[in-house]
Amino acid sequence: MTKLDSHETKTAFAARVGLTKGRISQLVAEGLPVRADGRIDVAVGLAWIENNLDPARRNRGGAVSPTRAATTLAEAKRLHEIVKVQRAKLAFEREQGQLVETAAATRTVFARARAERDAHLAWVQRTAPLLAAELGADPRATFAALDRLMREHLEHLADLPLGSFGDGA
Repeated sequence: MTKLDSHETKTAFAARVGLTKGRISQLVAEGLPVRADGRIDVAVGLAWIENNLDPARRNRGGAVSPTRAATTLAEAKRLHEIVKVQRAKLAFEREQGQLVETAAATRTVFARARAERDAHLAWVQRTAPLLAAELGADPRATFAALDRLMREHLEHLADLPLGSFGDGA
């Protein structure tokens, strides 16, 4: 399935969520949305199942009865189906590029920060002689002052918690 192809047959959708085709047919009868061509939109189907899977079978507690073991087994099966659907939803979101691995994201953020730090320090090396020439100042003293100020600035940025940057949304 490609990123753009997010519609599956009932059989493929059943395999994705770990249910039988018969169970998917039952869920369709209960309201699981199906497209006009008989295929299931994966994102819509996963969301529907997660929100509607067997709400009538939920264990409402109460006194222990002789059928308590059967109720417990039914509840366990219902919870098992929900977990399978949640895993399928995560796998689908990963396929669609909506999820990333924490370790990969961390490596990327640190690599970007290191590259930006190096670029700022290289800017000081390129700029100090130009600034010194423009101001008629000592190039070594200009470099030393700019380098010190840039390193202080970078230390300040490094001390900021990641949450303070926000995502702009």
